[in-house]
Amino acid sequence: MELQWPLILFTTLLAWSAGVFGAQCVYALRGQGAKAQMPALITSAVLLVVGGIAVFFHLEHWERIFNGFGHLSSGITQELIAIVVLAVVMVVYFVYLRRGGDEAKVPAWLAGVGLVLAVMLVCVMGHSYMMASLPAWDSVMQIGSLLGAACGFGPATMAILVAVKDEATDYAAKVNLIGQAANVVLVVVYLIAMQATAGAYTQVDFWFDPTSPTLDVTPDGSTEPFSGASLPLSIVAIIAAVCGLAAAFAGKAKGDWKVWGAICAACVLVSALALRTVFYMTGVSIYPFF
Repeated sequence: MELQWPLILFTTLLAWSAGVFGAQCVYALRGQGAKAQMPALITSAVLLVVGGIAVFFHLEHWERIFNGFGHLSSGITQELIAIVVLAVVMVVYFVYLRRGGDEAKVPAWLAGVGLVLAVMLVCVMGHSYMMASLPAWDSVMQIGSLLGAACGFGPATMAILVAVKDEATDYAAKVNLIGQAANVVLVVVYLIAMQATAGAYTQVDFWFDPTSPTLDVTPDGSTEPFSGASLPLSIVAIIAAVCGLAAAFAGKAKGDWKVWGAICAACVLVSALALRTVFYMTGVSIYPFF
């Protein structure tokens, strides 16, 4: 399948936005990183807006996107609802931060709601890509891979902001290690899940396209992330995620999250972009049978 860079950026940036907001909600629930709360909220909001704008470049006639918003079963409608709801919660979160002054405290209920909605946004976004005609996409682990990116992005970004604000970094180290480890696991698991879907094509008993009668149902290796053109990018996705975890360990050891937090975030970005590229490269359809 042709690479859709606007959608690759959209899913990556929204996972980053949700990850940052979710991470700051976790910090708020633990009473940590008060000074970093407002910068984190601004960062999350900017990523949400930029990601939302990116999706419009996927369409030749972007104004027609509004035609799909009248159907609640539409993935794009569900994504819009999730984005709007999260944006509203961000506004409420902002109001509480402003009222809290230097303490930057928010109610536990608001932090809890924000964390749940951040997770829901990623899940709704991932679910909109699940289609029975695209076996490599039609997996719950595809959603898991986006959650993994959010788990990597959020704690890494919060670690940077906490360090910039000269706050204690012990909690940042703990959260970042957990987030980076989760990202590594979910990246690997989804690549394995994609590899397993190759059997969906070999089980097809008959294929005939009258416009291309000699064409195979799929090009060689096009459905497998660990073969063909997808292999290098699959390796990059894994190595970058592992490097993010290694950077988290280094950050914990050295206590310099301004540098190691940035390295973590950069590694997650490389891993996420590589994985989403493989996602499209293996997104071969068996649509004639659906």
